[in-house]
Amino acid sequence: MKGRVFFLMLTVVLFTTLSSAQLDHIVIAAGTPEDQALQESSKETDPQKKLALYQDFVQKFSANPAAVAYGNWQISQYYQNAGDLPKALEYGDKALAASPHNLDILVSQAGIAQQMKDDGKIMGYAEKGGLAYESIGKAGKPASITKAAAYSQKVIGLAKADQADADRSRKLSAGVAHSTLGYAYMKQDKTAAAVPEFKSATALLKGQDETAYALALYRLGFAYAKMSKTTEAREALNEAVKIAGPLQQPSRELLEKVNSARAKGK
Repeated sequence: MKGRVFFLMLTVVLFTTLSSAQLDHIVIAAGTPEDQALQESSKETDPQKKLALYQDFVQKFSANPAAVAYGNWQISQYYQNAGDLPKALEYGDKALAASPHNLDILVSQAGIAQQMKDDGKIMGYAEKGGLAYESIGKAGKPASITKAAAYSQKVIGLAKADQADADRSRKLSAGVAHSTLGYAYMKQDKTAAAVPEFKSATALLKGQDETAYALALYRLGFAYAKMSKTTEAREALNEAVKIAGPLQQPSRELLEKVNSARAKGK
């Protein structure tokens, strides 16, 4: 039960900053052949027949990313309800391929990963959500940073990761919460307050989850760079570039900028 609570709180923290951003939404225009096909599918009560209809839907409208995303997502939910979690995850990933910034699908995938007790995949989907949000930059509507900070603090308090009996799940939850809290402080121009949060995050996440650890390192390096502490920034970023994954290239690029700034300052 505790693990489930931590997962729910973690999901809220990770996606709070995404909820009001301009991310992907699946839109099937009314009156289109796709809409008509979905209406027929919704009338079917037999799960197996409904599955077949969605499979046909995906094939028939394969040129429409929204249709592909929605159809595969429905198939994923079918397999999840049937208890075939690997299949559910497989079709959910197909849905994400067609709609990679879709918050609903990302949360659904994280839920399936939780059922499979796969912490790595939970963090992977959460990380995709975070990267999707950061990729929209200033173009998107700013999310509630205050709310993100509040939820992060709640998770840190619940996880009690500093206790001797803290397991991997609690350390992951607290580590990501510290990282999110630090990010919230950065968005509020409270860089000095962000650094201790990122340092706590790296300490908790090291050896627990590489992607989450890499993100915390990248954020720590960015914070130090913003404070013109190039030595500390380079230390964090040199560690981050060693970790294969979505943060490796951004960490490498930031490290190059820090090195360049340091060279000019000599």
